[in-house]
Amino acid sequence: MTKGRWIIAGIVLAGVAAATVQGLRPRPPPPVEVTTSMAKRGPITRLVTAAGHLQAHQTVKVSSNISGDLLSLAVKEGDHVARGQVLGQIDRRLQEAQVTQFRAGVSNARASIDQILATIAQDKNDLSRTRTLVEHKLTSQADLDKALTQLKVDEGRLAAQKELVAQNQGQLETALYNLSRATLTAPIEGTVLEIQHKVGERIRGSDLSEDVVLIMGGLSDMEVKAEVGEHEVVGIHEGDEATIEIDAIPDKQFKGYVSGMVKNAQIKNPGTDQEVTTFFVRVAFAEPPESALPGMSSAVSIAVATHDNVVSIPIQAVTSREPKKKEQKSAPREGTLVAAAPGGATATSSDAPPAAAATGKPKPVKVVFVVKDGKAEMREVRTGIASRTDIEILEGIKDGETIVDGPYRTLARELQEGQGVKVQEPVKAGEQKGPQGGRS
Repeated sequence: MTKGRWIIAGIVLAGVAAATVQGLRPRPPPPVEVTTSMAKRGPITRLVTAAGHLQAHQTVKVSSNISGDLLSLAVKEGDHVARGQVLGQIDRRLQEAQVTQFRAGVSNARASIDQILATIAQDKNDLSRTRTLVEHKLTSQADLDKALTQLKVDEGRLAAQKELVAQNQGQLETALYNLSRATLTAPIEGTVLEIQHKVGERIRGSDLSEDVVLIMGGLSDMEVKAEVGEHEVVGIHEGDEATIEIDAIPDKQFKGYVSGMVKNAQIKNPGTDQEVTTFFVRVAFAEPPESALPGMSSAVSIAVATHDNVVSIPIQAVTSREPKKKEQKSAPREGTLVAAAPGGATATSSDAPPAAAATGKPKPVKVVFVVKDGKAEMREVRTGIASRTDIEILEGIKDGETIVDGPYRTLARELQEGQGVKVQEPVKAGEQKGPQGGRS
Protein backbone atom coordinates (compact mmCIF):
# COMPACT_ATOMS: atom_id res chain seq x y z
CA MET A 1 0.00 0.00 0.00
CA THR A 2 1.41 3.37 -0.97
CA LYS A 3 2.02 6.17 1.44
CA GLY A 4 -0.91 8.21 0.04
CA ARG A 5 -3.36 5.44 0.67
CA TRP A 6 -2.22 5.18 4.28
CA ILE A 7 -2.80 8.86 4.74
CA ILE A 8 -6.33 8.66 3.28
CA ALA A 9 -7.18 5.65 5.43
CA GLY A 10 -5.94 7.47 8.53
CA ILE A 11 -8.07 10.48 7.74
CA VAL A 12 -11.15 8.28 7.26
CA LEU A 13 -10.53 6.43 10.52
CA ALA A 14 -10.08 9.74 12.41
CA GLY A 15 -13.35 11.04 10.97
CA VAL A 16 -15.20 7.89 11.95
CA ALA A 17 -13.74 8.04 15.47
CA ALA A 18 -14.68 11.72 15.84
CA ALA A 19 -18.24 11.01 14.66
CA THR A 20 -18.52 8.09 17.09
CA VAL A 21 -17.32 10.18 20.05
CA GLN A 22 -19.68 12.99 19.12
CA GLY A 23 -22.59 10.57 18.93
CA LEU A 24 -21.78 9.07 22.33
CA ARG A 25 -21.77 12.44 24.08
CA PRO A 26 -25.01 13.21 26.05
CA ARG A 27 -27.19 15.63 24.19
CA PRO A 28 -28.95 18.40 26.08
CA PRO A 29 -32.72 17.90 26.28
CA PRO A 30 -34.68 19.83 23.68
CA PRO A 31 -36.28 23.08 24.87
CA VAL A 32 -39.73 22.74 26.43
CA GLU A 33 -42.59 24.79 25.07
CA VAL A 34 -44.10 27.00 27.78
CA THR A 35 -46.37 29.97 28.16
CA THR A 36 -45.13 33.01 30.00
CA SER A 37 -46.40 36.18 31.60
CA MET A 38 -44.94 39.22 33.30
CA ALA A 39 -44.79 39.88 37.01
CA LYS A 40 -46.70 43.11 37.54
CA ARG A 41 -47.13 45.60 40.34
CA GLY A 42 -50.55 46.80 41.44
CA PRO A 43 -53.43 46.09 43.80
CA ILE A 44 -54.67 42.59 44.60
CA THR A 45 -57.80 41.54 46.45
CA ARG A 46 -58.28 38.30 48.35
CA LEU A 47 -61.62 36.67 47.59
CA VAL A 48 -63.53 34.06 49.55
CA THR A 49 -65.85 32.10 47.28
CA ALA A 50 -68.82 30.05 48.41
CA ALA A 51 -71.94 28.46 46.97
CA GLY A 52 -75.47 28.97 48.21
CA HIS A 53 -79.09 29.65 47.30
CA LEU A 54 -81.22 32.74 46.99
CA GLN A 55 -83.77 33.47 49.68
CA ALA A 56 -85.98 36.32 50.75
CA HIS A 57 -84.47 38.38 53.54
CA GLN A 58 -87.73 38.04 55.46
CA THR A 59 -90.05 35.03 55.07
CA VAL A 60 -93.36 34.85 56.95
CA LYS A 61 -95.76 31.95 57.42
CA VAL A 62 -99.38 33.12 57.43
CA SER A 63 -101.54 30.88 59.60
CA SER A 64 -104.53 31.08 61.94
CA ASN A 65 -104.99 30.07 65.57
CA ILE A 66 -108.64 29.27 65.02
CA SER A 67 -110.21 26.28 63.31
CA GLY A 68 -112.70 26.49 60.48
CA ASP A 69 -113.26 25.94 56.77
CA LEU A 70 -111.27 28.11 54.35
CA LEU A 71 -114.05 29.97 52.53
CA SER A 72 -111.99 32.10 50.12
CA LEU A 73 -108.49 33.08 48.98
CA ALA A 74 -108.00 36.50 47.47
CA VAL A 75 -104.46 35.90 46.17
CA LYS A 76 -102.47 33.37 44.19
CA GLU A 77 -98.81 32.40 44.15
CA GLY A 78 -96.59 35.15 42.79
CA ASP A 79 -98.95 38.03 43.70
CA HIS A 80 -97.40 41.08 45.30
CA VAL A 81 -99.43 42.25 48.29
CA ALA A 82 -99.28 45.25 50.60
CA ARG A 83 -99.10 45.05 54.35
CA GLY A 84 -102.58 44.59 55.86
CA GLN A 85 -104.13 43.43 52.58
CA VAL A 86 -106.81 40.71 52.91
CA LEU A 87 -105.48 37.32 51.80
CA GLY A 88 -108.31 34.94 52.66
CA GLN A 89 -111.34 34.23 54.85
CA ILE A 90 -112.02 31.41 57.33
CA ASP A 91 -115.55 30.49 58.41
CA ARG A 92 -116.33 32.92 61.26
CA ARG A 93 -119.82 31.89 62.36
CA LEU A 94 -118.63 30.30 65.60
CA GLN A 95 -116.60 33.39 66.51
CA GLU A 96 -119.51 35.68 65.67
CA ALA A 97 -121.78 33.66 68.00
CA GLN A 98 -119.21 33.94 70.80
CA VAL A 99 -118.98 37.70 70.29
CA THR A 100 -122.78 37.99 70.54
CA GLN A 101 -122.83 35.85 73.70
CA PHE A 102 -120.13 37.81 75.55
CA ARG A 103 -121.50 41.16 74.41
CA ALA A 104 -124.87 40.20 75.95
CA GLY A 105 -123.06 39.15 79.13
CA VAL A 106 -121.42 42.59 79.38
CA SER A 107 -124.79 44.31 78.87
CA ASN A 108 -126.47 42.19 81.56
CA ALA A 109 -123.66 42.83 84.04
CA ARG A 110 -123.85 46.57 83.44
CA ALA A 111 -127.64 46.51 83.89
CA SER A 112 -127.17 44.75 87.23
CA ILE A 113 -124.81 47.51 88.27
CA ASP A 114 -127.53 50.08 87.66
CA GLN A 115 -129.94 48.08 89.82
CA ILE A 116 -127.40 47.79 92.64
CA LEU A 117 -126.67 51.52 92.47
CA ALA A 118 -130.37 52.22 92.90
CA THR A 119 -130.49 49.84 95.88
CA ILE A 120 -127.49 51.54 97.46
CA ALA A 121 -129.17 54.92 97.09
CA GLN A 122 -132.23 53.55 98.87
CA ASP A 123 -130.01 52.05 101.61
CA LYS A 124 -128.42 55.43 102.22
CA ASN A 125 -131.84 57.09 102.55
CA ASP A 126 -133.01 54.38 104.97
CA LEU A 127 -129.84 54.77 107.00
CA SER A 128 -130.30 58.52 107.23
CA ARG A 129 -133.93 58.18 108.42
CA THR A 130 -133.04 55.49 110.93
CA ARG A 131 -130.24 57.61 112.36
CA THR A 132 -132.73 60.49 112.83
CA LEU A 133 -135.23 58.21 114.57
CA VAL A 134 -132.54 56.90 116.88
CA GLU A 135 -131.55 60.43 117.83
CA HIS A 136 -135.17 61.13 118.78
CA LYS A 137 -135.33 57.77 120.50
CA LEU A 138 -138.15 56.63 118.23
CA THR A 139 -136.37 53.41 117.22
CA SER A 140 -133.70 51.15 118.63
CA GLN A 141 -129.97 51.06 117.92
CA ALA A 142 -130.48 47.62 116.37
CA ASP A 143 -132.46 49.11 113.50
CA LEU A 144 -129.63 51.56 112.85
CA ASP A 145 -127.07 48.73 112.80
CA LYS A 146 -129.29 46.76 110.45
CA ALA A 147 -129.57 49.67 108.00
CA LEU A 148 -125.80 50.22 108.09
CA THR A 149 -125.15 46.54 107.44
CA GLN A 150 -127.53 46.48 104.48
CA LEU A 151 -125.67 49.43 102.91
CA LYS A 152 -122.34 47.63 103.21
CA VAL A 153 -123.77 44.44 101.74
CA ASP A 154 -125.08 46.27 98.69
CA GLU A 155 -121.78 48.12 98.22
CA GLY A 156 -120.06 44.73 98.23
CA ARG A 157 -122.48 43.48 95.60
CA LEU A 158 -121.62 46.55 93.49
CA ALA A 159 -117.87 45.81 93.64
CA ALA A 160 -118.45 42.17 92.70
CA GLN A 161 -120.69 43.18 89.80
CA LYS A 162 -118.06 45.57 88.47
CA GLU A 163 -115.52 42.69 88.47
CA LEU A 164 -118.07 40.58 86.60
CA VAL A 165 -118.40 43.33 84.00
CA ALA A 166 -114.60 43.44 83.59
CA GLN A 167 -114.52 39.66 83.21
CA ASN A 168 -117.24 39.66 80.58
CA GLN A 169 -115.50 42.55 78.81
CA GLY A 170 -112.26 40.54 78.64
CA GLN A 171 -114.08 37.56 77.20
CA LEU A 172 -115.73 39.84 74.66
CA GLU A 173 -112.36 41.27 73.59
CA THR A 174 -110.96 37.74 73.21
CA ALA A 175 -113.93 36.76 71.06
CA LEU A 176 -113.49 39.89 68.93
CA TYR A 177 -109.77 39.08 68.49
CA ASN A 178 -110.58 35.51 67.43
CA LEU A 179 -113.15 36.91 65.03
CA SER A 180 -110.51 39.17 63.47
CA ARG A 181 -108.16 36.20 63.01
CA ALA A 182 -110.74 34.52 60.84
CA THR A 183 -109.73 37.09 58.21
CA LEU A 184 -106.17 36.42 56.96
CA THR A 185 -104.19 39.60 56.28
CA ALA A 186 -100.63 40.20 55.05
CA PRO A 187 -98.24 40.86 57.98
CA ILE A 188 -95.61 42.39 55.66
CA GLU A 189 -95.35 43.80 52.17
CA GLY A 190 -94.08 41.09 49.89
CA THR A 191 -94.84 38.31 47.44
CA VAL A 192 -96.91 35.17 47.93
CA LEU A 193 -94.34 32.38 47.60
CA GLU A 194 -96.44 29.29 48.31
CA ILE A 195 -100.07 28.42 49.09
CA GLN A 196 -100.51 25.29 51.20
CA HIS A 197 -104.32 25.14 51.49
CA LYS A 198 -107.12 25.24 48.97
CA VAL A 199 -110.55 26.80 49.34
CA GLY A 200 -112.88 24.39 51.17
CA GLU A 201 -110.18 22.69 53.21
CA ARG A 202 -110.32 22.59 56.99
CA ILE A 203 -107.91 24.87 58.84
CA ARG A 204 -106.96 23.30 62.15
CA GLY A 205 -105.43 26.14 64.11
CA SER A 206 -104.54 26.24 67.79
CA ASP A 207 -102.17 28.01 70.16
CA LEU A 208 -100.02 24.87 70.40
CA SER A 209 -99.51 24.27 66.66
CA GLU A 210 -99.89 26.30 63.52
CA ASP A 211 -101.60 25.25 60.33
CA VAL A 212 -99.85 27.32 57.65
CA VAL A 213 -102.14 28.60 54.94
CA LEU A 214 -99.55 30.37 52.79
CA ILE A 215 -95.94 31.62 52.85
CA MET A 216 -94.89 35.06 51.73
CA GLY A 217 -91.60 36.94 51.62
CA GLY A 218 -90.10 40.22 50.57
CA LEU A 219 -88.38 39.76 47.20
CA SER A 220 -87.28 43.39 47.09
CA ASP A 221 -84.48 42.59 49.56
CA MET A 222 -83.23 39.22 48.32
CA GLU A 223 -80.04 37.68 49.68
CA VAL A 224 -77.81 34.66 49.22
CA LYS A 225 -77.37 32.18 52.05
CA ALA A 226 -73.87 30.84 51.37
CA GLU A 227 -71.94 28.13 53.21
CA VAL A 228 -68.36 29.11 54.10
CA GLY A 229 -65.62 26.95 55.63
CA GLU A 230 -64.43 27.60 59.18
CA HIS A 231 -60.93 28.65 58.05
CA GLU A 232 -62.28 31.33 55.73
CA VAL A 233 -65.22 32.70 57.71
CA VAL A 234 -62.87 34.26 60.29
CA GLY A 235 -61.78 36.84 57.70
CA ILE A 236 -65.31 37.90 56.73
CA HIS A 237 -66.98 40.91 58.30
CA GLU A 238 -70.38 42.51 57.89
CA GLY A 239 -70.32 45.14 55.16
CA ASP A 240 -67.61 43.42 53.07
CA GLU A 241 -68.22 43.93 49.35
CA ALA A 242 -69.21 40.87 47.34
CA THR A 243 -70.02 39.75 43.82
CA ILE A 244 -73.01 37.47 43.23
CA GLU A 245 -73.47 35.09 40.31
CA ILE A 246 -76.76 33.29 39.66
CA ASP A 247 -76.73 30.04 37.70
CA ALA A 248 -80.06 30.86 36.07
CA ILE A 249 -78.75 34.27 34.91
CA PRO A 250 -75.41 33.41 33.26
CA ASP A 251 -72.75 35.88 32.09
CA LYS A 252 -73.91 38.50 34.56
CA GLN A 253 -72.66 39.54 37.97
CA PHE A 254 -74.44 41.51 40.67
CA LYS A 255 -72.98 43.66 43.41
CA GLY A 256 -73.73 42.86 47.03
CA TYR A 257 -72.45 43.03 50.56
CA VAL A 258 -72.24 40.80 53.64
CA SER A 259 -75.41 41.48 55.63
CA GLY A 260 -74.92 38.97 58.43
CA MET A 261 -73.32 35.74 59.63
CA VAL A 262 -74.88 32.83 61.47
CA LYS A 263 -72.84 32.04 64.58
CA ASN A 264 -74.11 28.46 64.83
CA ALA A 265 -71.75 25.99 63.12
CA GLN A 266 -72.94 23.37 60.64
CA ILE A 267 -71.00 20.15 61.33
CA LYS A 268 -71.16 17.42 58.70
CA ASN A 269 -70.02 13.83 59.32
CA PRO A 270 -69.13 14.48 62.99
CA GLY A 271 -66.61 12.17 64.57
CA THR A 272 -65.25 10.87 61.25
CA ASP A 273 -62.28 11.65 59.03
CA GLN A 274 -64.66 13.51 56.70
CA GLU A 275 -65.87 15.91 59.40
CA VAL A 276 -66.44 19.37 57.94
CA THR A 277 -67.41 22.54 59.82
CA THR A 278 -69.04 25.42 57.97
CA PHE A 279 -70.97 28.59 58.74
CA PHE A 280 -73.78 30.32 56.87
CA VAL A 281 -73.06 33.82 55.60
CA ARG A 282 -75.84 36.08 54.26
CA VAL A 283 -74.94 38.25 51.26
CA ALA A 284 -77.54 40.88 50.28
CA PHE A 285 -78.01 42.38 46.83
CA ALA A 286 -77.31 46.05 46.33
CA GLU A 287 -80.04 45.99 43.65
CA PRO A 288 -81.86 42.62 43.37
CA PRO A 289 -82.63 41.48 39.80
CA GLU A 290 -86.31 41.24 38.99
CA SER A 291 -85.95 37.72 37.58
CA ALA A 292 -84.30 36.31 40.73
CA LEU A 293 -86.44 33.85 42.68
CA PRO A 294 -85.93 32.13 46.05
CA GLY A 295 -84.12 28.81 45.83
CA MET A 296 -81.99 29.62 42.77
CA SER A 297 -78.42 28.30 42.94
CA SER A 298 -75.81 31.01 43.20
CA ALA A 299 -72.19 31.70 44.10
CA VAL A 300 -70.64 34.62 45.95
CA SER A 301 -67.13 36.09 45.94
CA ILE A 302 -66.45 38.16 49.06
CA ALA A 303 -63.58 40.65 49.09
CA VAL A 304 -62.00 40.20 52.52
CA ALA A 305 -58.61 41.96 52.03
CA THR A 306 -56.92 44.29 49.53
CA HIS A 307 -53.18 45.00 49.24
CA ASP A 308 -52.06 47.93 47.09
CA ASN A 309 -48.84 48.29 45.07
CA VAL A 310 -47.63 44.69 45.40
CA VAL A 311 -45.97 42.29 42.95
CA SER A 312 -48.34 39.64 41.66
CA ILE A 313 -48.24 36.82 39.13
CA PRO A 314 -50.82 34.34 37.77
CA ILE A 315 -51.75 31.90 40.52
CA GLN A 316 -51.05 28.85 38.33
CA ALA A 317 -47.38 29.92 38.01
CA VAL A 318 -46.67 28.89 41.61
CA THR A 319 -45.80 25.22 41.98
CA SER A 320 -43.85 23.10 44.47
CA ARG A 321 -40.42 21.50 44.27
CA GLU A 322 -37.76 20.20 46.61
CA PRO A 323 -35.55 23.06 47.79
CA LYS A 324 -32.19 23.63 46.13
CA LYS A 325 -29.29 21.88 47.85
CA LYS A 326 -27.12 24.38 49.68
CA GLU A 327 -23.35 24.00 49.82
CA GLN A 328 -22.23 22.70 53.19
CA LYS A 329 -18.79 22.36 54.72
CA SER A 330 -17.48 18.82 55.03
CA ALA A 331 -18.43 17.25 58.32
CA PRO A 332 -15.58 16.68 60.81
CA ARG A 333 -14.39 13.17 61.35
CA GLU A 334 -15.61 11.34 64.40
CA GLY A 335 -13.67 12.30 67.47
CA THR A 336 -12.47 15.71 66.23
CA LEU A 337 -13.22 18.87 68.13
CA VAL A 338 -16.16 21.07 67.11
CA ALA A 339 -17.50 24.41 68.36
CA ALA A 340 -17.73 24.87 72.11
CA ALA A 341 -21.11 24.39 73.78
CA PRO A 342 -22.83 27.30 75.58
CA GLY A 343 -21.51 26.01 78.90
CA GLY A 344 -17.94 26.27 77.69
CA ALA A 345 -17.38 22.52 77.21
CA THR A 346 -15.92 21.30 73.96
CA ALA A 347 -17.89 18.58 72.18
CA THR A 348 -16.85 16.05 69.59
CA SER A 349 -18.65 15.18 66.40
CA SER A 350 -19.91 11.96 67.92
CA ASP A 351 -21.73 14.01 70.60
CA ALA A 352 -23.97 15.78 68.03
CA PRO A 353 -27.68 15.14 68.46
CA PRO A 354 -29.22 12.48 66.19
CA ALA A 355 -31.64 15.01 64.66
CA ALA A 356 -28.75 17.05 63.26
CA ALA A 357 -27.28 14.01 61.56
CA ALA A 358 -30.58 12.70 60.27
CA THR A 359 -31.09 13.19 56.55
CA GLY A 360 -34.81 13.04 55.95
CA LYS A 361 -36.58 13.95 52.73
CA PRO A 362 -36.75 17.76 52.40
CA LYS A 363 -40.14 19.39 52.57
CA PRO A 364 -41.33 20.82 49.22
CA VAL A 365 -41.32 24.59 48.93
CA LYS A 366 -43.23 27.05 46.74
CA VAL A 367 -41.28 27.94 43.60
CA VAL A 368 -41.69 29.98 40.44
CA PHE A 369 -39.73 29.42 37.21
CA VAL A 370 -38.23 32.60 35.74
CA VAL A 371 -37.08 32.73 32.12
CA LYS A 372 -33.40 33.83 31.94
CA ASP A 373 -31.46 33.66 28.65
CA GLY A 374 -33.83 31.03 27.26
CA LYS A 375 -33.58 28.78 30.32
CA ALA A 376 -35.79 28.14 33.33
CA GLU A 377 -34.44 29.43 36.63
CA MET A 378 -36.20 28.05 39.72
CA ARG A 379 -36.86 30.62 42.44
CA GLU A 380 -38.17 29.88 45.91
CA VAL A 381 -40.93 32.40 46.74
CA ARG A 382 -42.99 33.57 49.68
CA THR A 383 -46.62 34.30 48.84
CA GLY A 384 -49.33 36.51 50.31
CA ILE A 385 -53.03 36.84 49.54
CA ALA A 386 -54.57 35.54 46.32
CA SER A 387 -57.42 36.62 44.08
CA ARG A 388 -59.22 34.42 41.59
CA THR A 389 -56.42 34.70 39.01
CA ASP A 390 -53.33 36.22 40.68
CA ILE A 391 -51.28 35.72 43.82
CA GLU A 392 -49.16 38.19 45.77
CA ILE A 393 -45.39 37.57 45.82
CA LEU A 394 -43.69 38.82 48.98
CA GLU A 395 -40.19 37.54 48.19
CA GLY A 396 -38.42 35.90 45.25
CA ILE A 397 -39.78 37.72 42.18
CA LYS A 398 -39.32 41.30 41.04
CA ASP A 399 -41.63 43.50 39.05
CA GLY A 400 -41.17 43.05 35.28
CA GLU A 401 -39.58 39.57 35.33
CA THR A 402 -40.84 36.96 32.88
CA ILE A 403 -42.22 33.88 34.58
CA VAL A 404 -43.54 30.52 33.32
CA ASP A 405 -47.27 30.05 33.87
CA GLY A 406 -48.03 26.91 31.85
CA PRO A 407 -48.88 24.41 30.56
CA TYR A 408 -49.92 22.88 33.85
CA ARG A 409 -48.38 19.44 33.31
CA THR A 410 -45.08 20.91 32.20
CA LEU A 411 -44.96 23.36 35.08
CA ALA A 412 -46.06 20.89 37.75
CA ARG A 413 -43.91 17.87 36.80
CA GLU A 414 -41.59 18.18 33.81
CA LEU A 415 -39.85 21.55 33.98
CA GLN A 416 -36.51 21.50 35.81
CA GLU A 417 -33.84 24.00 36.88
CA GLY A 418 -31.71 25.18 33.96
CA GLN A 419 -33.83 23.49 31.30
CA GLY A 420 -34.19 25.30 28.01
CA VAL A 421 -37.59 26.76 27.25
CA LYS A 422 -39.35 27.92 24.14
CA VAL A 423 -42.19 30.38 24.47
CA GLN A 424 -45.35 29.26 22.69
CA GLU A 425 -46.82 31.60 20.14
CA PRO A 426 -50.23 33.07 21.03
CA VAL A 427 -53.12 30.98 19.79
CA LYS A 428 -54.95 32.66 16.94
CA ALA A 429 -58.71 32.82 16.67
CA GLY A 430 -60.17 29.55 15.44
CA GLU A 431 -57.19 27.47 16.60
CA GLN A 432 -57.24 25.13 19.54
CA LYS A 433 -54.49 24.03 21.88
CA GLY A 434 -53.46 20.41 21.85
CA PRO A 435 -53.21 18.29 24.98
CA GLN A 436 -49.62 19.50 25.62
CA GLY A 437 -50.30 23.13 24.98
CA GLY A 438 -49.41 23.04 21.26
CA ARG A 439 -51.76 24.04 18.47
CA SER A 440 -53.82 21.48 16.61
